[in-house]
Amino acid sequence: MQNDSGKISIREKICYGLGDSSANIFFGMTMMFLPYFYTDVVGLTAGAMGVLFLIARLVDAFSDPFIGNFADRRETKYGHYRPFLLYLAIPYGLSCFLVFLAPSLSYTGKLIYAFATYIFLILMYASTVVPYVGLLSVLTSDPAERLSINSYRFPLAKSAFLLCSTVVPMFVATYDKAHEAQAYSHAMIIIGILAAVCTLACFFGTKERSKPLIVKDKNDTLLSKIKIIAKTKTLRSFYIFFALTQAAFTFKGSSAIYYAKYYLGQNDGYLTGLLSAFSIAGIIAPIVSMWLIRKNIFNKIAMLKAATLGAALTAVPILVIPSEYHMLSSSFLILSTFFGELGIVVYWALPADCADYCQLKFNKKMAGVLGAVALFSQKFAMSLVGAGIGFILSLVNYQPGAVVTSEVANGILVITAVLPIACHIISYYFLGQYELDESAVDKIHSELEVMYAKA
Repeated sequence: MQNDSGKISIREKICYGLGDSSANIFFGMTMMFLPYFYTDVVGLTAGAMGVLFLIARLVDAFSDPFIGNFADRRETKYGHYRPFLLYLAIPYGLSCFLVFLAPSLSYTGKLIYAFATYIFLILMYASTVVPYVGLLSVLTSDPAERLSINSYRFPLAKSAFLLCSTVVPMFVATYDKAHEAQAYSHAMIIIGILAAVCTLACFFGTKERSKPLIVKDKNDTLLSKIKIIAKTKTLRSFYIFFALTQAAFTFKGSSAIYYAKYYLGQNDGYLTGLLSAFSIAGIIAPIVSMWLIRKNIFNKIAMLKAATLGAALTAVPILVIPSEYHMLSSSFLILSTFFGELGIVVYWALPADCADYCQLKFNKKMAGVLGAVALFSQKFAMSLVGAGIGFILSLVNYQPGAVVTSEVANGILVITAVLPIACHIISYYFLGQYELDESAVDKIHSELEVMYAKA
């Protein structure tokens, strides 16, 4: 059995990173444009759109573990995870295009079309991104190389997000309001092709090397793997940490529009600049993180702890800086985002370490399931954050475009800083319960090598 721990070429690291560029194209277009497209272009009611997003989010989250388990258990000539990227790249790109069509139908017809195409998009996205996350564990068994791969992956991912946030609005603005639907459909032809090409580049440019030793077990079911995660402290702690970290990111990202426009009293141009700064922080932070790790200033867990505490502490000044000092306050929000992004290289590599741990301790191939549960944690946290933001804004009597009362201003501060700080601090506690530090991972790999040699 093969357990390759060699160096990965820069070309392969870039090709792997392009897979996440494709995923962030999905995030960019659905987060920034789809709500507006459904309500203002297609003409759906906000309530119908909310129901659609809720149902689709549930389908998305609960399908992830099944897709991950299927990938773990099924091996082809291309490996376990890469075939999904090959066979679903074009359907995924097509789904990106179809969801932004506005066919001339009755309201009921438009609603049915929106449900069908958005759920199709969600399933295509899940069926490519879940195997993509599992792929990292079999590109190499070297933890240092996994971190290095992620240092290429996340700048490429954030660059794709930045591309969506800047180029698509500029393209749509070249059309008049009467032809806005055509503008989005034409823009998404390009976006769909780009998403498919990035996914195919990831397939053709990568290779599955590290192949876990598997003993056939009739009880090797998805449920048995979920039970392992639930009863194992280090796995359970990691996913709680992961969910809380994603919640903090989502609070800061989702509250930015309210913070810039209503708390700081700035215009749309300022908001665009703030969101662009978030993306740029996400491009620079992984590079800085890897430099600090390579210089042995931090090991990977220490880097993650420093990033988590830094993200919490740099958000505290936001609570006390008066709103008229908008540049200073925004700088701390960007700095908090930057610190949070410093840890992204590490914590997206940890599911691969967890997969090695499960291989050794439980003799189960779980890379796909572990990656899927990470995505499930992310989406579950995002769902709770979305509901929490809506509840808090309702509680403080927020009204779009109305005069900002002190009550509303305090509510915006809660979702921009107080709750992210709390999430980071609690997540730091659970990170302390995670037991797979460098020495533990090295020991796991040594024992796995003995297993492979005997096999």
